[in-house]
Amino acid sequence: MAARLSRFFRLGTWKLAFRDRVAQPWYLNRLRRQGVTIGDSVKLIGRPTVELISGKITIGNGVTLRSDDSGYHTAMYHPVRLMVDSSDAARIEIGQGTRINGASIHATSLIRIGKNCLIAANVMIVDSDGHGVSLSEREMHNPKSAPILIEDDVWIAANAIVLKGVTIGRGAVIAAGSVVVKDVPPMTLVGG
Repeated sequence: MAARLSRFFRLGTWKLAFRDRVAQPWYLNRLRRQGVTIGDSVKLIGRPTVELISGKITIGNGVTLRSDDSGYHTAMYHPVRLMVDSSDAARIEIGQGTRINGASIHATSLIRIGKNCLIAANVMIVDSDGHGVSLSEREMHNPKSAPILIEDDVWIAANAIVLKGVTIGRGAVIAAGSVVVKDVPPMTLVGG
């Protein structure tokens, strides 16, 4: 018995048990109270940042949100960040079985992520400009936005940026560090 307890504490198993049995259910309930719709078997690794100012966030069954980079193969600069603002119609929808690792997703219109997608560390997905480019428009908040649609089985590698109005086709792969400003056909690899 003592050997089992010693192994339990030495391997940090108590941290995992606490996270899985106490902290995660508590935080999922907190998100539900904020108005986030959460499916079954959602897994949180670390604590994501969720800002639901207006609109809606829907997280499908079996989604993993990894906000802690222990055991992850690359540096994660921040937790998963989901932010919806600007209008009651703004939405983030995350499909079943998708894994998101330390990415920032900010919707002012619509960001729909399909089933079984992989989104790596430090990815940014933003459906608006945030502010204008000219001096007179820089004070404007989210002047222009357009929906982002990410179809099923897409892999977006580390440090990529996906900008407004883009559709990424089923099974496409976005290379690390890419900036996506136009549609990506299904089953293609793009970079740059």
